[in-house]
Amino acid sequence: MLFNNPNNIVYPNTTAVELNAKKKPTDTWMQDYTLDQRKEKFFEFCEKFDKREDDLLRDDFQIFSHRLHWHEHPYVEFFQGKETSSFDKIWFTMAFSFSNEHWLTFKTLYDHGKEGLRERFENHRHARSDLFQIYYPKGTKVKDWLVEVPYRCAEDMEGILNTGQKWTMMQIAREFCNYFMTHHGFRAPMYPCKNFARYIAMTWPDLVDPESVLFGGTGHFDGMHQIFGGKNLNGKVKYDIDNNGEFIPTNKHGELWIEQMTELVEDSRNPMMSQKWLNVEDKTCFFYKHMAITHGEKRPTKRIPRDWIFPKEFRLAAQ
Repeated sequence: MLFNNPNNIVYPNTTAVELNAKKKPTDTWMQDYTLDQRKEKFFEFCEKFDKREDDLLRDDFQIFSHRLHWHEHPYVEFFQGKETSSFDKIWFTMAFSFSNEHWLTFKTLYDHGKEGLRERFENHRHARSDLFQIYYPKGTKVKDWLVEVPYRCAEDMEGILNTGQKWTMMQIAREFCNYFMTHHGFRAPMYPCKNFARYIAMTWPDLVDPESVLFGGTGHFDGMHQIFGGKNLNGKVKYDIDNNGEFIPTNKHGELWIEQMTELVEDSRNPMMSQKWLNVEDKTCFFYKHMAITHGEKRPTKRIPRDWIFPKEFRLAAQ
């Protein structure tokens, strides 16, 4: 299937590699490519990403559910030109992030408030089932949590957006991560808090800098591993966020990650024109997923209704 369409992204002359206990490749499939050729393949993927002519990119929209420039997203577009309070920015964006970006959950909350959302949840799924795993505290009834806790978070934290300070994404993500650990019993809520930081930065860039460093997750590091080879840096990078919100690597793996990201961000072939750190972080993850499916080591996730992800009028291919 993957080779019948002349517009498909293909990976010629790759090498079979062993998988580890987590069924991840222990080396890059592009072992016989030079580093520059691996980068070229990544940038080819990015160049073709928004065209959606490749079978996987076109048909498996639930996996590849952003454009090349992630701010070209319905959530960001929805709020353009709207007067939105600091309270609502936190409330809606936090609910959207903790629902795994479920569009109809967000839209119901925006249009009908808490009670409208509670009523919807009586007969409809509350969250997308195909993105990252959020580890809610044991015993959490997630439907009830999504109705009540993002609102409470906005009550407690709206002042953080009214200080006149411009935050970095990792700085604001850490602030909210600490809040959920301290007040709502989470052990590791950084993933949805980073997603919250992404959407706040893209939607209201005067509050959070969308050009700042955003530290990636597992899929991002899998993609970086395919490009750069060597050891997969997932779980090895140590870092701190200083008082100015700057990302400070604190070990050799962190320094290497910054070097590798800088190479991609600053490469003249990089088609991303803005928010380069954020978009490279995101597209390396998608690059890995595309390679893994193409090489038969990963299956596409079960398709979900499109209107869980986007409004019906939204076209994922760039205009």
